[in-house]
Parts: sequence; structure tokens; C-alpha cells
Amino acid sequence: MPDTGRPWAIYLMFGLYGVQQGMLGPAMPFVRAELGLDLRTVGLHFAAYALGLALIGFPYRWLTHRQLPTGIGQISILSIVVSSGLFALSGTLPLTLLAAAAAGLSGGLVLVTGQAKLGARYRAYAAPKLAEAHVVAGVCVLGGALLIGGATWAGGSWRIAPAAVALAAALFAAVPSRTYRRDEAALRVTGARQVDCEAERLPLALQISLGALVILGISAEWGVGFWGAEYMKDSLACSASTAATLMSVYFGGTVCGRIVSSRLLRTIPPRALLVAVALGAIATFAALQASNHVSIVAGLAVLLGACLGNFFPLILGAAMRVAPYAGSTLSARASQAVGVALLIAPFLLGMLSERVGMRSAFATLIAYPALMLPVMLGLRGVSTTRQGRTSKGASAK
Repeated sequence: MPDTGRPWAIYLMFGLYGVQQGMLGPAMPFVRAELGLDLRTVGLHFAAYALGLALIGFPYRWLTHRQLPTGIGQISILSIVVSSGLFALSGTLPLTLLAAAAAGLSGGLVLVTGQAKLGARYRAYAAPKLAEAHVVAGVCVLGGALLIGGATWAGGSWRIAPAAVALAAALFAAVPSRTYRRDEAALRVTGARQVDCEAERLPLALQISLGALVILGISAEWGVGFWGAEYMKDSLACSASTAATLMSVYFGGTVCGRIVSSRLLRTIPPRALLVAVALGAIATFAALQASNHVSIVAGLAVLLGACLGNFFPLILGAAMRVAPYAGSTLSARASQAVGVALLIAPFLLGMLSERVGMRSAFATLIAYPALMLPVMLGLRGVSTTRQGRTSKGASAK
């Protein structure tokens, strides 16, 4: 078992990803008021963010093939400086859209790099560290919203928040840390053929399972994240303020769930825990549909957040358990799948709600964790096959 100490320098990279992501939504009412935008145009900013995240594989692979004067960690942090700084300075629609896309790209780069570093250091035992890292990211998502709220509540501009994030990222990049300025060997590709070999060594079933699980899991998590307040308001006939409070409880549940799973992963394999939280999500979705009392729904929101918030770190941790030699590739592909899910799933749910109503549309989210279960069975088959090949290779030596 690798070192059990906490790699805080890497966790801070996840914090930068989280705080930048957490600012985007709360900043939109101010951007809308300043530029006179309609809701459809505001929605383009979220699409631009998701598109940037979906495209992260291209710059990441380019960086891993280059001999750089510094580490990819420092470059990814500097990209946060650029995107947050651009967001703080943007005053026209093209610039705000460009800033949103840059936020997705830079956030994806720092996320992929952080995950790859954890995979390189802890390999098959990376799952608990990934869960802890996403606890930090989840807390900082809330922190990003509070930065916007605090700046405007104090009478300042919302732009203070992204400017502060850019300044903090610049300070992190200036720290003479080996974590940021030197890359683990697994992150670097010294020959064009090596990355192809790594991709070829990844079983096709693993690649398909990883992409499908991430898209399904993120679609469920952020389907609730984007549309949960509308669902609560409609199904409970409550005020917008009450619905928003219930959603804060949901996001708090995602953080608490990751804290619990980071402890459980010390003794339970990530795939087994992933099956458990998928079953828990199915049961909680079903109970939520049958509940119409605010206090019961609040409790279910915590449970739902705890289940759905664990999907991504557990999926990636389970994949790294199967292929500990390919953490960098797995991280990039998983983060790309996040972008694809964010780009498509919330809009599909919104379109469906216009046809059948929000309550009926929201009920379809139970299908995502249900579909994950058979895909996880395929992942189990990959693990068995890979272990068999590894043991044969070891005996041959």
C-alpha cells in the first residue's frame, strides 16, 4: 500500500478547478444584467464551458509529447490565471463566451493533470485519494459561489471573485514546488509511439465502459444539479428560495458522501462501492418521486447527493485499479466524457421537460444509475482478463 499521507499540493489543483466552476453559474445573473442577455444566450455560456472541458484531451496530449521547461502542473495552474483573468475583464458577449470556454479548458487541464498525478503516484490505490481530491473540489465549488455572493453583498463588483481566483492561481504557480514544476514519469511521452502503445494496451471494453459510465454518472449528477431546483419548486409547490435551499443541501450531500467514501475505500474496492452507490441512487430517486414533504425531500436530497457525487471519483478509481499503468490516459478520457455529458444531458432534460413536464422529465434520471449497473459488469470482466494476463506475464518471467 502506498504512502497514506495527503498530497495537499495536488489537492489544491482540484480546489482551483472547483472554485472556477463554482463561479460561473452565480455570475450569470450579473453578466445578464450588464449585457442585456436573454436566458437562451446565458445558456450558451454553460455550453461553452462544457465544450472547453470536452476538448481537453487535445491540449493535454500535446503537452505530454513536448519537452517543456516546467511541469504540466504549473502550466495548468497558469491557464487558470488566464481564464479567470479573462472572465474578470470581459465586457462583451464574445469575450464572456470565450472566457467560459477558456474556463472549461483550463479547469479540465488542471483536473486531468491532478488526476494523472494521483494515478502516477498511487496507481491501483488511487481511488481513496481521488475521493479526497474531489471533496476539496466540491467544497471549492461552494466557495466559488460564496466569492461571487460575498463580493456583491459587500457592495463590490462580481468581477472581484474571478480576479481573486486569478491572483491565487498566480501565487500557486509561483510556489517553487516540485509537484507543480516536475512531472511524474508516467505523465510524459518520450516517443510518439508510446502513447499509441498505452492506448492499445487499454482493453476496448475498459475504454467503452469508462466513457459510458462517466457520461451516465455525470448526466445523473448534473441533471439534478441543473434542474433540481425547478423540480423541487414544481413537485413541492414551494418558493424558489426554498427550492434553492434544498439544492444547497444536495450539494452539501455530494461533499459529505465523498468524505465517507474516502474512508470506506481503505477497505472496500472502488467497483464494489460504485455498485452500492448506484443502487442507493436508484432507491433514492424512487423515494423522491413518492415524497411531497419538504423535510423528507431534504433528507433524500442529502442521500442523493452522497450517491451521485461519488460516481466520478469511484468510476475513475475503479478504472485505475484495472489499468494502473495508464492513469494519465484514463484521466484525460474521463474528463472529456464529463464535458460531453455536461454539453448534452442537461439540455436534453430541459427539452424533455417542455414536452412532458418537469416532474415526468426528472423521473427519467433514475435510468442513468440503472444503466450503469450492466456496464459495471463489463468492467468486472475487464479486470479479470487483465489480471489474468498480468499473472501469466509474471510467471513467464
